[in-house]
Amino acid sequence: MPQIALPHKVCPMTCMVNGLEDLYEARTGTRLPDWFLFYLSGMAGFSYIKYKDMRFVGWGTRPQDQYRVLGAAIGFRWEISEGKGYKTALKEVRAHIDAGTPVILGAVDMYHLPYFTKFYHQYHVPIHYILMVGYEDSGVWVHDCDRPMPQLVPYGDLQAAWDVHVPGLSQKNTHFAFYFDAQVADPLTIALRALAQKADWMLHPPVKMFGVPGIRKLARELPQWPRELSAQALESALRQMVEYTGNPPMLPKRLTGWDNESPDYTGGRQGFARLLTQLATTYALPAWDEAAALLAQSGQYIRAFSDELVNLLWQQNGSLTAAVALLLRIADTEAQAYQRLAKTLPQPA
Repeated sequence: MPQIALPHKVCPMTCMVNGLEDLYEARTGTRLPDWFLFYLSGMAGFSYIKYKDMRFVGWGTRPQDQYRVLGAAIGFRWEISEGKGYKTALKEVRAHIDAGTPVILGAVDMYHLPYFTKFYHQYHVPIHYILMVGYEDSGVWVHDCDRPMPQLVPYGDLQAAWDVHVPGLSQKNTHFAFYFDAQVADPLTIALRALAQKADWMLHPPVKMFGVPGIRKLARELPQWPRELSAQALESALRQMVEYTGNPPMLPKRLTGWDNESPDYTGGRQGFARLLTQLATTYALPAWDEAAALLAQSGQYIRAFSDELVNLLWQQNGSLTAAVALLLRIADTEAQAYQRLAKTLPQPA
């Protein structure tokens, strides 16, 4: 049965772009720095989406938006198939493999991936992505950002794992294929192009539910949630906000009693700041170091915001008023960070 040989880099928690980094390395022979595409593509962003009796707040972005940014920055086109039946989707991804094209599958639920022993049939994490590189009679072969060697996922587990619908993020049986241009960008060019798009999107998003304007919108509207939402919907919205400050998104132990919580509740700012500091040194760009310091500070405000919501859920002196004040600090700090970055970057395409 076919299996495509690829270089593979292990970098936990970068699942949406880990497969792309492998494909870039196969195409160019260049291994990108850890977290490079993850943060440059739009993670450590912001979105605030309102439904009738539901609110969703994210501190990152969707893979579709990541691939749009990276396609322009690197030089590739991509295709998506989503929402189809399992048998149809499986036929499609097998055809890609037969043609020599690996495909990213996701979102998938780690609850059904047998090589994740801490999660398998214990804890649902329905926001994972894997790179399919082959198949055989018993299952599909995938590369995972957490594992150095290809992993076999039995078809029964794949069907269950792939049956994920997260509103605004992913439909069931979604998969992506990528086709690189004849000329692809070097790492510095990727960074300049992607950061230009990221800074413009954070400061001047197409709609005011994203970026810094979205943070300010949430600060204005958060005090109204207790009047607009049922008690159950309010609790769900607050828990979701806490969960998605984590990287990866996971509720903290204080809300679950489970030891396996996210190591970072800064909305990804801690990691993005580290990457910017690294790039500032590599390319002698001190303004990026200044932006990194501001983003690290914003991350501390996000951590405090998450803690405030946990206290509120526990009815331990948490306050929406205090949470709003922290949101305004986050917005002001990130506006300064991206304004400094923007001065060093080309105009976004």
